[in-house]
Amino acid sequence: MDKLTTAFLQRSRKPKLYPKPVLSPKHAPNQAVVDAPKDTKLSSGGPGQHRLFPSLPPLPAPRPRLGTTARLPRSRGRAAGPGPCGLRCTPGDKEQRYGPAREVESSGPVEAGPGACTFDARHLYTKKVCGYGSVRAVSYNILADTYAQTEFSRTVLYPYCAPYALEIDYRQNLLKKELAGYSADLICLQEVDKSVFVDSLAPALDAFGLEGLFKIKEKQHEGLATFYRRDKFSLLSQHDIAFNCFFFLKHLQCCSALFEIILFMSLGGNIRLIQIAVAMSHIKHVACDLYPSIPVIFCGDFNSTPSSGTYSFISKRCSMSLSHPFKLLSACGEPAYTNYVGGFHGCLDYIFIDRNALEVEQVIPLPSHEEVTTHQALPSVSHPSDHIALICDLKWK
Repeated sequence: MDKLTTAFLQRSRKPKLYPKPVLSPKHAPNQAVVDAPKDTKLSSGGPGQHRLFPSLPPLPAPRPRLGTTARLPRSRGRAAGPGPCGLRCTPGDKEQRYGPAREVESSGPVEAGPGACTFDARHLYTKKVCGYGSVRAVSYNILADTYAQTEFSRTVLYPYCAPYALEIDYRQNLLKKELAGYSADLICLQEVDKSVFVDSLAPALDAFGLEGLFKIKEKQHEGLATFYRRDKFSLLSQHDIAFNCFFFLKHLQCCSALFEIILFMSLGGNIRLIQIAVAMSHIKHVACDLYPSIPVIFCGDFNSTPSSGTYSFISKRCSMSLSHPFKLLSACGEPAYTNYVGGFHGCLDYIFIDRNALEVEQVIPLPSHEEVTTHQALPSVSHPSDHIALICDLKWK
């Protein structure tokens, strides 16, 4: 029996001002450098740099990870092969107060990063956080490590992908870089390993002002994660509801106006339609009974193409005996594909919004077909998942 997690958020009345981390365009794509005030001292023995935020305590010595471009100490700016990477940080604030410096040098070689990534061009559209009257939403199936590391995945699903690029240590660094660059207010992630959420994504996104919620699926090692921007939303309540396994509903998560879902790919279209009908029944209970008139955002990996009965039911594109009271619109339209692997490509992921309460300001363009197929298919050395993130800016009516 699977569970349903429900969490309710309310919009903050007044925005809180936090120093906003911005990825510096002056550096190469594989060098994630965070800008800081001029009074923050910084020096580094290699390009794996970190500029600290004002008024923050000194950070513990970071562990070197894949994805940081390595240069030997005293290389005078010339790129070298894999070698030790040194880092020295001195935190400071606007009052010219400085904390003790911290230094660290990797004990072993630090490999070069992937170079240009599929999401680099998308970050040009998301350099800044949306204004207070808008919301940037992201939905992304990030490919759980428990599925990526099977023999079937390596030999049948993703034989074109370099083995090291399927390793979670490599992919999670790409994921953190990708998600941080979207400056999102709401992030819905599917197929999230518990260890990746706890040890990697939650701490990394917390530094960008995002609070994380996670619910693992019963008897599995992965689940759903939802992140919301603290200065725009506050958590009102969260509920876990058990579903009868007869309906094969894996997991549904709701947060404020936000519902997130992932459905079995192997199940027939009729079964998925039943799953969605059950999900919509719960959404109706939340949005009509518990919190009347609450706006709805319903997103995730639906494993259903736009021609399916599931999509038609949600968008009310055709009349059915099943029904729901909402007017839902696919905010990102119907892309040619959101999942691209060697043997399949198609649109499976959606962000459905309540058209009575929300309107689309902009949809962040998906990577070009040339970018997606540079390494044949997804995942690859430049893209951490077999799915592509959907991103859109929404405005309250």
